[in-house]
Amino acid sequence: MLNKKQLEMLQYSLTPKFMATRDREQNINLVMISSIDYYQEMIVFSNLFMWKTFYNLQADPYVSILVIDANLNYFNIEGKFKGFEETGELVDYLNRSEFTRYNAYTGIRSAGKIEIISISPVKKMSFAWLLSKHLASRVLFRSSAPHFPRAVAEKFSRLKSIKVVSFQDNEKNMFVIPLPAFNVSGDYLLSPVRLPAGKKYAANVITPEIVSFQVKGTMVPQELKVEEVYAAGPPVAGKLIYSLT
Repeated sequence: MLNKKQLEMLQYSLTPKFMATRDREQNINLVMISSIDYYQEMIVFSNLFMWKTFYNLQADPYVSILVIDANLNYFNIEGKFKGFEETGELVDYLNRSEFTRYNAYTGIRSAGKIEIISISPVKKMSFAWLLSKHLASRVLFRSSAPHFPRAVAEKFSRLKSIKVVSFQDNEKNMFVIPLPAFNVSGDYLLSPVRLPAGKKYAANVITPEIVSFQVKGTMVPQELKVEEVYAAGPPVAGKLIYSLT
């Protein structure tokens, strides 16, 4: 059950929400999900530009969701996908949402349902801590020109962009966590926060201008090796735009 604060964050249309899913090989995909709500004690969402997520949910029903607002409050939802509906009450409910009603690209293809397994308390990153980590990333690491697209590196390096990363622990649980800052060097995003080495990850960034990218690769203790870059917004959401190989 979501409390009042969590419900407000989830239902506010401008609050970024990110969903992590896995394919059969346990590779993670992390996307921003715009049309999402709490309805009849379940998390419900619209299937808009979600091709990879759609196929992942058929292979592995477990999902991890991060909700984070402009004041850097955030919480996680762990859940199990329970299927899509193409017609009916749930589709009608989501079609009445602000985002779907004024979506300029396409109507919703179907409505997804997620059974809630657990909900974390709301936590907060202070701006002072965020700024200190951002500055530390500039001091601790020597930067060099990125080998992946410069526009993507610039978005991940911004102070005023929301950056999140998802990875899997040894027990196959997925985590989605916010990250404070990155510097860039060659094939790597460099983080002042220690990360679990050797894990495959997916990271997503969104700017105040609603520009978003997803990168994937392998973690080392304070580095994310960028092996793939995807567009994460319309009109070409999910398109591979860079590959290290």
